[in-house]
Amino acid sequence: MVKKWISFFLVLLMLISIWPGAFAIEPSISVFSVEAAEGVDYDGYLVSVRGGISPRISPLQLGVEQVVENLYKADSIQDIQRIWREDQIYYIEPNYNIVPLGVPNDPSFGRQWDMRMVNAPAFWGSGIDTGGVRVAVIDSGIIQHHEDLNHNLIVQGFNYIDRNTNVRDTMGHGTNVTGIIAAVRGNGVGMAGLVDQVTIIPLKVMDVGRGSLSMAIQAVYDAVQIHDSDVINMSFGIEGHRSSRALEDAVNYAASQGVLLVAAVGNDGTGARVYPAGYDSVIGVGAVNSNGNVAYFSQRNDTVFVTAPGQAVLTTGHGGPQSYVYVSGTSFAAPYVAAMAAVAKAVAPDITTDGFKELLIRSAIDRGAPGYDVHYGHGIIDFARFAAIITSGFWDIYDHWAQRSIENMVNIGLFSGTGDHTFEPDTPISRAMFVTVLGRLYQRMGGTVPQRNDGFIDTQSNSWYSSYVAWAAENGIVTGIGGNRFAPTDPVHRQQAAVILYRFALYLGLDVSYNSSGLVGFVDRGDVAEWARAAMIWAVDRGLINGVPVSGGLALQPAASSTRAQVAVILERFINGQGLLLNAAA
Repeated sequence: MVKKWISFFLVLLMLISIWPGAFAIEPSISVFSVEAAEGVDYDGYLVSVRGGISPRISPLQLGVEQVVENLYKADSIQDIQRIWREDQIYYIEPNYNIVPLGVPNDPSFGRQWDMRMVNAPAFWGSGIDTGGVRVAVIDSGIIQHHEDLNHNLIVQGFNYIDRNTNVRDTMGHGTNVTGIIAAVRGNGVGMAGLVDQVTIIPLKVMDVGRGSLSMAIQAVYDAVQIHDSDVINMSFGIEGHRSSRALEDAVNYAASQGVLLVAAVGNDGTGARVYPAGYDSVIGVGAVNSNGNVAYFSQRNDTVFVTAPGQAVLTTGHGGPQSYVYVSGTSFAAPYVAAMAAVAKAVAPDITTDGFKELLIRSAIDRGAPGYDVHYGHGIIDFARFAAIITSGFWDIYDHWAQRSIENMVNIGLFSGTGDHTFEPDTPISRAMFVTVLGRLYQRMGGTVPQRNDGFIDTQSNSWYSSYVAWAAENGIVTGIGGNRFAPTDPVHRQQAAVILYRFALYLGLDVSYNSSGLVGFVDRGDVAEWARAAMIWAVDRGLINGVPVSGGLALQPAASSTRAQVAVILERFINGQGLLLNAAA
C-alpha cells in the first residue's frame, strides 16, 4: 500500500514538472507591485494602512512620515515592506507632484470685464453678507500685506513645505487666486474681489511651480478638522493626469462634512481628465475669455461642471503690496465658483455638494450646445441669478412660468415645500394634497376642519391629510374610488381637479353658473368624461383652466395629471375671481 502511494506521488511530480501551469494557482497581484506613470515625477509613495494594527517596527525609525491618520509617506517600497505586512495595507500609490493650473502674465492694470460677465455688480446689491464664511485656498501661499487684501480676514494658515506658519507666496499663484475671491471692494485702490468679507485660510502646498500630493491631502484634512473651512479652492492638478485614491478619500471626507470643494479642470485644451476636478465630490470649473468663448487651453470633458472667466483676468500679484497682474488659466476660473460657494454657505449653511450643484445648474447661462456640453458644462456662472435663486425660498421655481402664483399660494399658507428649498412645481399633485390645499383655503376663509381620523380604509390614521379628506368626503367635495378607498397618493387629473373645485364652490354657496358653449374651440373636447363635463365647462368659462397649445389648436388634456404648479395657478385664479376674503396664514 505504501508503495502504491509513493508511485502516485512520483507520477504527480512528473506531471507537474511537464505541465507546471496545469497545477499552478493564479498568483494575486501584490499590493507592493506599484508602477508610476512613465515620465511623471513623484516623491516616494503613499501607503494606506488598516486601522488598529501593530507595525513590525515604528515608521519613524525609517523616516516614514504620517500624512493623516492611517496614511503615510515613504521613500521606498522596501521601507514599506519592512514596516507592514501585505495584509495590513489597503493600497500603495506614487506620491505624485501637483502643479498649478495657471501662469501669471505681465503686470498690468485694466478694466475687469470678468466682473461684468458674471453679473457681480448686481449681486453686490443683493445685500447677502458673506462675513464669517471660511474659504481655504490650497495653493502657493499669499502676500498677506497686499494693499487690496484685508489682512484682518486672513487667518494664520500653514506651510506644508517648510512645516511652519510662514505662508509667504514666492510664486504668486495663491495670491492671484485669492484676489479674485476677496480683493477689497470700494477701498479706492486696485480692483474689486467677489466676496471681500470672507475669511481666507492660506494653506501652502506649492512653490516654484509644483508641490507634493501628500501635502495637498494633508491640507484638505486640516482645512476641515483644524480650520473649520466652509469652502476649499484647489487650483492645481496632479501631474501627468494621474488620479489618487488618497486624494479622492480626502475630498470625499471633506464633502461628507459639508464642505464645498472647487477645482480647476486643467489647461491642456484636450479631453484628458485632471484631478481633483475629476472627482464627483468636487466642482470642476473651465475657463472662458472676454467674448464668452471657451478658452483655447481649457479642458473639454465631463469634469467641466460650469465655466467662468479665466483668460486675461486682473487680480492681485505677488510683486509687492501694490502689484496687480493679468492671469490666464483654469486656476483662475475656479475661484469665481469658490466665491459662489461662499455665497451659498452664507445663505444656506447646511447646503450640500448636490444642493450647490443644483443651484449652479439653475443659475448658469447656457452657452454652446443646448443643455450640458463638455465645453461649457452647464454654462457660464451668473452671480445675480444665483443670488436671486438662493434667496427665493424654493430654488426650483425661479423663472418658472408659475413662480408668482406659487409664491402667493405659499405665502397665504395653502402650499408648503417638498424639502428645505424645493417645491417640485412640475410634480403631479396627489388627491390627498389637493384636498388638503382646499381644506387650508377653507380655514383661511374662517371655516373649521375638525380633527378626525375616520373615513376611508386607505387614509393613514393621524396623517397630515386624514382630517381634510374626512371633511371633504363628508361635505360632498370628494368621493372614494370604490371599496371604501380614497387612493390618497394617486394623481389628480385635470378634469378631476375641475370637478373637485366645482363641488368646493357649491359647498361654499358660490355662483357656479356658466356659458354652455365653454368647450367650443378645444380640439379634444370630446375626450372630457360625461361626469366631468359640467365642471370642465364651468372651469373654462371662469378662466380657471386654459388650453394647452397643440398641433391644430388648443387642447384641454382632461386625462393628464395636474401638477402642483398648475393647481397653484388655478387656485389663485379661483380666489381672485370669486373675491374671497382670507385670514392670515396660521
